[in-house]
This record gives sequence, C-alpha cells and structure tokens, in this order.
Amino acid sequence: MILNLKTNKGISLTSVMFTLALFSSLFLAFNQWTANQRKNAMKIYYDFQALQIAENQGHRRFLGLSCEHQVKQNGVQFHIQCPSNQIIVRFPQGEFSLKTE
Repeated sequence: MILNLKTNKGISLTSVMFTLALFSSLFLAFNQWTANQRKNAMKIYYDFQALQIAENQGHRRFLGLSCEHQVKQNGVQFHIQCPSNQIIVRFPQGEFSLKTE
C-alpha cells in the first residue's frame, strides 16, 4: 500500500516580508495621524485658553481694573498686552487678539 503524503511548505519568506512591510506601513501612517491629531487638539486647547484669558482681561477693563501682563496656566506662560481697543494674548504656540469696544 502506497501512501501519498503531502508536505506543507508554509508561507514563503517573500510573503512574510511583504506582510510585515504592509503592517509596518499601516502602523506608521496611523502613528503619524494620531500625532497630528494630538498636535491639533493641543493648538485648539491653547487657543481656547487664550480666548478665556482675553475675555477675562476685557472684564477687568470693564470693571476699571488694570490689565495683567502675564498669566501662567497649566504650565504655559501667556503674555498679555492691552492697547487702547484690543487685547493681545501671546503664548508659545501662537497669538490671540480680541477687539474691544
């Protein structure tokens, strides 16, 4: 009696390398996308903080109080200028300007 035994060859080295390259590319693309999203979220967060600081300075002006020149929130230094009809808030990631009337 003759048995036909079939040997399994498995995956070739080329297929393994192609699969690794494909998943590595997808992983790197996803990491870059998440880093970009994180950067954009931080920019929005700091812009919102600057808006709140500018509004606060506007309220201080309305009440007859002086304009603060520096505010530190969450480890970030905000520099404030209050010329005649606007409030400018500068921070390491950008600048925000609010016109007052």
